[in-house]
Amino acid sequence: MTADKPLVSILIRSMDRPTLQRALQSAAQQTCPNLEIVVVAACGRSHRPLADTIYGRPVRMVFPEPDRRLPRPEAANACLEAARGEWLNFLDDDDELLPEHVTTLLTAPHARNRRMLYSRAQVHNADGRLTGHCGVAGFAIRFYYETLMTPNATLLHRSLVDEGARFDPGFSIHEDHDFFVNCATRTEFHFVDAATCIWHAHEGESGLGHGVNAKVTQRGELSEKIRRKWAAMFDQWARVPGALLHTGQQYLKDGDILAAQDCLERALALWPDDINAMNLCGMANFHGGNSERAELLLTQALRRLPQHRALQENLALIRAQRAQMP
Repeated sequence: MTADKPLVSILIRSMDRPTLQRALQSAAQQTCPNLEIVVVAACGRSHRPLADTIYGRPVRMVFPEPDRRLPRPEAANACLEAARGEWLNFLDDDDELLPEHVTTLLTAPHARNRRMLYSRAQVHNADGRLTGHCGVAGFAIRFYYETLMTPNATLLHRSLVDEGARFDPGFSIHEDHDFFVNCATRTEFHFVDAATCIWHAHEGESGLGHGVNAKVTQRGELSEKIRRKWAAMFDQWARVPGALLHTGQQYLKDGDILAAQDCLERALALWPDDINAMNLCGMANFHGGNSERAELLLTQALRRLPQHRALQENLALIRAQRAQMP
């Protein structure tokens, strides 16, 4: 291992699905020169044996002792314990990495100054068609609402594990989200604006995907559990008005009005005289159906900048809608 060619461990929690071979091939076909593949047999000894290499890449299998089926967080921790690399990348056995994934992250500008690197993942449906992307640039406060990345899109430095970052066995799902919050409390993270992997959102059994792989009720319950666990950190991250404003603006643009309102109301409470906060919070309330508060905020903003064209237009839009209300 050298500084310019660090060993990278691709970590696969395997339930021995038919898609495992696809995942293994995508890992082995990385352009990164120094790489190992670690497969934890999460289904136990019933897992079929694997070859010691694939396309010349070393493959190591790890079986649970005693023999049993491992829950998702335990399988992930077994991967961390078995990894030998300086950099670690999870890959579920039903997802894929594109060939330049690791190289793109490691050679990205500013990558040397971060211990948590992530990119965008292509989202494919059950027919294998591209339906969108997952993964955005953002501040740590966004973890309060959702995770910023998919596991296969994220490259982690081993020092985070050495410091004690682990998956919490208390999460049957959302264990990845919880783990990334854990890492974010220890280091800054860096987004690389490139699609470098594939999330097959309709496959798997996590309950966090699309179609049959979606359990909205359980997802909501575990989101609240994450908020309770990391309440002190979320409170600290929520004291940065610029981060709240940026996050709220992203949610407003994406149409997630409830998250936008929450972020922007918090930002306005911290920055009550900020024109941008008034404007954005007003528009979030407008789209959320609270036109009375929206008009109040835009009116306040225009008192400070009476000639501002965008503020004038937004207020006119709000008043036009209110005039049509019974």
